Amino acid sequence: MRAVYLPTYSPERNPDEHVWEEIKDKQLRRQPIKNNRDLKKRLHSALKSLQHRTERVISFFHLPETRYAAQF
Repeated sequence: MRAVYLPTYSPERNPDEHVWEEIKDKQLRRQPIKNNRDLKKRLHSALKSLQHRTERVISFFHLPETRYAAQF
C-alpha cells in the first residue's frame, strides 16, 4: 500500500469528480428537473448507464491528473 499526498482542494485529481462531470455534462445536460423524485430517477438511470460503460470509467483513471489512482 502506498500513500499519495494530495493538495487540500484538488477535485481534478479525484476520479469521482470525473464521474459526476460525466453525469452532469454529458448525460443530464440541460434537461429540466421537475422535482427531487425526478432528479433521483435521472441520476440513478445515468449512473446505471455509466456502470455498463466500463471502458469510460477506466478512462477516468488514465487522465494525467488521476493516473496515480490506477497504480493501486
